[in-house]
Amino acid sequence: MTEATVTLYTAQSPIVLETIERDGVSRVRLAYVDKKYGDTVWIFREAYSFFREQASGILPCPAEAESAVWLYRDSRWCFMTPDSVLMTFRIPQEQVLFFDHRVWNRILNLEYLGKDEKDEERFEKELKNIGLSGTHKLFSTSFYPMQRRKVRDSWKRLFTSAEGCPEEYLQAAVWELRKEWLVDVKNAPEKNNE
Repeated sequence: MTEATVTLYTAQSPIVLETIERDGVSRVRLAYVDKKYGDTVWIFREAYSFFREQASGILPCPAEAESAVWLYRDSRWCFMTPDSVLMTFRIPQEQVLFFDHRVWNRILNLEYLGKDEKDEERFEKELKNIGLSGTHKLFSTSFYPMQRRKVRDSWKRLFTSAEGCPEEYLQAAVWELRKEWLVDVKNAPEKNNE
């Protein structure tokens, strides 16, 4: 009996491919995240720490993996820079955590994920009552711990967002990329300067 696998795509820097080929596995280090996002890294650290904390209870996380690797069912969502490579993986399903990438993008924007539209309106009103027009201030200061906790708690809805999600919007996370899962590599297309 063969193990059920899923085909997923990710755009990565060539160093990730080199690491996979050399070591047989690549895992994310938060130092890479810090370097990549510079001044806005605090936002990514907030979202990524939430994800690791919650997701590791669903999909056990190796100690060496400081963050997840992001992949997609549809390769068009992979952001390709001129020096990146598009990698195709066939990964055992039990190693993958799926979610709606539109919901993940809202978390990256530090937004509240309401149960429904009325719940979101209620929370927006709560923010206005304390003099805030959005959620960023909740995370950039030590004030508003109750509202910050409500936002972080709402993010748990990410882990049920794959249910009924159109396949084109499915994003996936794994804790590592393994050489035996890699099935194809393509370089970024060269720009035509005509």
